Amino acid sequence: MLFREILQREFARRRAANARYSLRAFARALRIDHSTLSQILRGARRVTARTLRALGARLGMSAAAIELQCAAENESAILAVVARTDFRADSRWIAMILGMPLDEVNVALQTLLRRRRLILGGHRWQTP
Repeated sequence: MLFREILQREFARRRAANARYSLRAFARALRIDHSTLSQILRGARRVTARTLRALGARLGMSAAAIELQCAAENESAILAVVARTDFRADSRWIAMILGMPLDEVNVALQTLLRRRRLILGGHRWQTP
């Protein structure tokens, strides 16, 4: 489950408790701009590790759960980049496109390869 879905469920849970609970109120509770939160919830903005760590802590998530979510977000972002038509099989290119540190890209790539969610074939990478 991606962090966006966790946020959507938490927002829905709060709205179920109070039908007048707004996105702006949720954003205030998370100490984030409401437009940024809206973009995250719609999937128009990627959740960075920094944002995830801040919001996860404000939601009361454990440090271990936050780190697992960071890894899942990185893996999801890389799989999305692999599907692009202009994809280049180069971890530095991926890091540049995603605005992610190269070390995080390499860790995520290794995890995806180990779990067989990504397959290397010559100069081509693909999802099974």
